[in-house]
Amino acid sequence: MNMRTHLLYMLLLSVFALSNNIVSAQSYQGDVDFAIENEFGDTVYYFYQNEIGSENVLVGEMKNTSTPFKTDSLVIPSTVLYKGKIHVVTGMVAAAFHYIPEHVKSITLPTTFEKIESVTTTGFAHSSFVNIYVEKANPKYSSVQGILFDKEEKVLVAYPPMRKDSVFLLKEGVVQLGTNAFACNAYTEKLILPNTLKDIGDRAFFNMSSLREVILQDSVEKIGVSAISKTIHKLTLGNRIQEVNYAFLGNQREDDIDITCHTLFPPAVQLPAHTAEVNIISNHYIHLYVPRKSLHLYQQAAGWKDCASILPMEPPIVTGVDTASVSWVQNFSATGYVWTLYTDEARTQRFMSLTFDANGHLTHIDLNSGHMPARMPALYYEDGEEEKRFAEYYSFTISGLSPETKYYYTRHSMKGTEVIDEETGSFETLSEAPEGTDEIGSEGGRTTRKIMEDGQVLIKRGKTTYTLQGTKIK
Repeated sequence: MNMRTHLLYMLLLSVFALSNNIVSAQSYQGDVDFAIENEFGDTVYYFYQNEIGSENVLVGEMKNTSTPFKTDSLVIPSTVLYKGKIHVVTGMVAAAFHYIPEHVKSITLPTTFEKIESVTTTGFAHSSFVNIYVEKANPKYSSVQGILFDKEEKVLVAYPPMRKDSVFLLKEGVVQLGTNAFACNAYTEKLILPNTLKDIGDRAFFNMSSLREVILQDSVEKIGVSAISKTIHKLTLGNRIQEVNYAFLGNQREDDIDITCHTLFPPAVQLPAHTAEVNIISNHYIHLYVPRKSLHLYQQAAGWKDCASILPMEPPIVTGVDTASVSWVQNFSATGYVWTLYTDEARTQRFMSLTFDANGHLTHIDLNSGHMPARMPALYYEDGEEEKRFAEYYSFTISGLSPETKYYYTRHSMKGTEVIDEETGSFETLSEAPEGTDEIGSEGGRTTRKIMEDGQVLIKRGKTTYTLQGTKIK
């Protein structure tokens, strides 16, 4: 064999070997490439990493386990010996522990584990694990009280599905919930998330069978696709939320959910490109509570306007002993507004009627007297080059009311003689003024006004601010 022939022969051998590697690397179809018994005699399945030329392996699906595990704590080794060759164990497949025996309550991941990426965390979601541990020398992951985090403890990677904390308070410092972070947990009923959290990954609370309430702080900016469990009855969104991404996608609900959203501008609702339009879950089960001044924005916003109801979170009326401070948001189609007060629930005994023009100016008072309305200026918000405008916010104060008396009201937005929207309700004046609000609407010379701050109605008297209940804000 001459040199040229020898080189050609070696090249053909290389191509043949490479082609075999390609077939082997791409042959995984949900089964395993090989199985290894650990020191307890338990069988753990592995398959070759889907990278040409790599000798690393991933933990495969446990569904082929034919005999019960002898231990309740599964320890994944850093290396395995197969056919005389040592392989480094670097990660797991997506469904690795779906079928782990129910009595196996904990798992320990080795120092070499580095492939617990987004979708692969579903391997924990359907497991029986109460604790997920990591060897301390692992450079990428850590475990805090059996909960899996990244090494810096800023990302919660996986919360064990069989962990039995009815209320879980996530520690400060965490900035992100990973994909499927809490998915399939069967016991947690309430989640309180920290002020440092910004990003909630796709399916983060998916299929949590007992979850009823999630409290998100103002720091949260984004909620991923299908993040919200269908069992949640109450969800609070802070004032920095920017993106929701069809958080309810794929969660067919059985009952309604109350969502309070403090942000002034409706968060963007992004639909993933791979999701068919037919799979979008209707918002008809959502009862949405938003800042009163932003009501019209949500009523027009894509992804929000089809909610079962959209209501202001603040009351339209703040009462004193003999006064009521009333507010409402401009309707751009209205040519005027009519507020009417009644002394009976049937609204047959009219007490006062006030008429306003389209700009919120008082034009007519029928029966009793009231103060001229304080017209608040239009508010603006700059988002890059885009300027978003609030509707104007109108208010006025009625005086001469009876203490400790219940009144009923209607507010009509008019277009000519046609009523184009209506608000009804009731309020009750105080028997005596609480501390801090005793001079609301009084004529004692002090400057007292109602303000909006972070979506909350507050009372400001002089330099002091109070809640509607009269509690001084420090």
